[in-house]
Amino acid sequence: MVSEYPQRRHGCWKECGILCGILVVGLAVALAVVLVLSHKELEEKAIPHCASGDENIDISEQDNPRVFSDLTTAELRSVMSYLHQQNELHLAKATLAGMNTSFIYLVELNIPNKTVTLNHLDKKGEAPERRAKVVIFRRDLAVPCIQEYEVGPLPIPTFHSIMYKNGKGCVPFAYRPITFVEFGAVYENIFIGEVEKKGRQLLLESFDATFTNCGKKCLTFYPTTVSTSNFGKVTRNFWFSINQHAGYHLLHPLDFKIMVNLDSKDSSGYKLVRVWYNQRLFDSMDELVSAYNNNDVKKLKVTFPEAGDFSSLHQRGKSFPTKSLRSPIQVEPDGKRYTIKGQHVEYMGWAFEYRMSTTTGPMLFDVRYQGERIAYEISLQEIAVFYSGSNPAQRFADYVDSMARLGIASRALVPGTDCPEHSVFIPSRHLTEDSTEPVVYENAFCIFEQATGVPLRRHHSYMKHHGSFYGGMMDDVLIMRSIITVANYDYIFDFIFHQNGAVEVKAISTGYIVSSAFSPSENKYGFQIHDNIVGNVHHHLFNFKVDVDILGTSNRFETLDFKIESAPNDEFSTLKSAQTYEQVYFQSNVRTTEKTAAYKFNFDQPKYMLFNNDKFKTKHGVPRSYRITIGGMSKQTLSENRGHESSITWARYQMAVTKYKDVEKQSSSLFAAWDAHDPVVRFQDFLDDDESIVDEDLVAWITMGIHHIPHTEDLPITTTPGAHLQFFLLPYNYFTEDPSMGSKNAVYMELKQASDNSPPTVEIERYGYGGEPRCVQQNYNVHQKIKDDPASMFEL
Repeated sequence: MVSEYPQRRHGCWKECGILCGILVVGLAVALAVVLVLSHKELEEKAIPHCASGDENIDISEQDNPRVFSDLTTAELRSVMSYLHQQNELHLAKATLAGMNTSFIYLVELNIPNKTVTLNHLDKKGEAPERRAKVVIFRRDLAVPCIQEYEVGPLPIPTFHSIMYKNGKGCVPFAYRPITFVEFGAVYENIFIGEVEKKGRQLLLESFDATFTNCGKKCLTFYPTTVSTSNFGKVTRNFWFSINQHAGYHLLHPLDFKIMVNLDSKDSSGYKLVRVWYNQRLFDSMDELVSAYNNNDVKKLKVTFPEAGDFSSLHQRGKSFPTKSLRSPIQVEPDGKRYTIKGQHVEYMGWAFEYRMSTTTGPMLFDVRYQGERIAYEISLQEIAVFYSGSNPAQRFADYVDSMARLGIASRALVPGTDCPEHSVFIPSRHLTEDSTEPVVYENAFCIFEQATGVPLRRHHSYMKHHGSFYGGMMDDVLIMRSIITVANYDYIFDFIFHQNGAVEVKAISTGYIVSSAFSPSENKYGFQIHDNIVGNVHHHLFNFKVDVDILGTSNRFETLDFKIESAPNDEFSTLKSAQTYEQVYFQSNVRTTEKTAAYKFNFDQPKYMLFNNDKFKTKHGVPRSYRITIGGMSKQTLSENRGHESSITWARYQMAVTKYKDVEKQSSSLFAAWDAHDPVVRFQDFLDDDESIVDEDLVAWITMGIHHIPHTEDLPITTTPGAHLQFFLLPYNYFTEDPSMGSKNAVYMELKQASDNSPPTVEIERYGYGGEPRCVQQNYNVHQKIKDDPASMFEL
């Protein structure tokens, strides 16, 4: 009999070996974990988090708001409560406001009188009363109209009075901005009650979709305001472009448009007055359906787009980078170098106040550098986009965007893509038609310091006989940003503060284009950029107000006009062709009246544009000035006083200069999308009285723009390179030298050699910023915050 012991012993050793192996592996893993954790701990100790600088930031509502601060939540509530107690206004609450009731459309700060405000800011006088501006739709009146009221004093109002617009105490009701209630009535009464009711089969066969009971194949619409100038009378009409509701609907246009008249006080009186279908105009849906059923019109057949089509923003195409490598980020190694208290900001010698107007968007006030006011106000006034096309909806698509209330269109800026993650994000508060309580829009502004990557100044004198030195400084700036989304387009507005005393204002456009369904008749208005769409030519225009106060309010506007002179050269040449030579010189030209200061750029007559106070000059007798340069000039090519042009007369000039008046606070109005027949605010009137502008309080009105003929690379959305428009306020003989020489951010290097026999050395001066600090930025986890609170990003 064979013994089993050796087999059992062999099995035992085998099991022991396996156990030992597992133990060794386990110990190795444990050791690796310990080493990793230890390394991570050491790394965290070696590289600390950057200083936050949060102690410098307080964006909370202030108990005692400053002069230019937006209305607080308490003030907005107080205004609302007060007005609803005024029985003669017959106000309905927003949630109950119907088509036949009067209601508050918006409430915002009414900027106080400048003279009183300056007395407070500069002479420690009493602060002006805080008052609200309130727009009310007065449907209760026998002839409905829009009235603007001033309500005050705040925080406890005791009075309200009508604010007259150029003598118009009651703005025609047809000029009103579109409301949610009105849109709802059009949808119910026209699109469902008439278009779909009479033409559902046509919609299904032509567009593979309907407005109701449509599942995942639905139609939507996009409005075009039609100015009163096209009718020669006060009337209210819309063209509605119909689109398939897929991807982004404006890239799925249909050759189907509806024109609606909204003159009736009652929504039941809204009328469909025109229908456009496949290049033909019909007077009613009945007429179109009859022609369609009788085969008297060429029928359209457009299939519904599939999910994830070309209009979506999901990543696709050739992927890059080849590895998932993160993009560069900036850090603030010593924390934030700016402070915010309420709506007051200070940075590197700069100080300013900011606010968000519900109507016109971002505004800056009391802009100072090194304690001296440079501008009393720098603010966006208006955005206009004028389109062209063969179909009527595009032909009349002249948008003046303040009707959309630009302030509430700036919200939910996304850290890491809209603004750097280290930005401070600031909310705005608004009270509008659809709410009984103030609404807070998170991330309406962001403010951040940015390393631009471009030197502010530098010189490298590397040759020995030139001095062997280097001096330079990076152009680190503070940026205050808002991004306004008006339906399809997104507009980025930056107010940028440089350390040499320069202010830069930038406007950049991105977002989706408005397209038309392709037809040969659209060819001269745009390229066919996809199977069924044409990108129509359009013109973006931006108007800004710059109330310059250079060393006070007694200013002059002066241009340095470039001239050409011929000078004799016969002393240096005997050739007849070289007997003279030409060179440039300049002449100073103080513009004396508003019309002489209305600037239309002419390449044959270049000039510098300067603002100064004649009482303050350099020791050499030169006026201390600030110069305005415009890097986004664009000519408005439409004829004056034709069509909608009368509503945007500010666009006639790249810059106009007027004498300050409290009654000329804005170049445009809420009503400019409609009112070209009789503009509520006509900017040309600011110039036509041709007042003296010598030694007066002056305002510059600056217009920038860009013509856009869309191309295939504008799909799915337009990108920002090439779309940067900007103007600058630049010190010009204002300081004795470049004020950035005082910045500790500079670097100076010099080659030193004690004797011919000693080795050369380089001395490097960092002005107290020696060493190379290392830190890691705080983890903001920005996208998780949006996941946790979807309402901060989207309307639910």
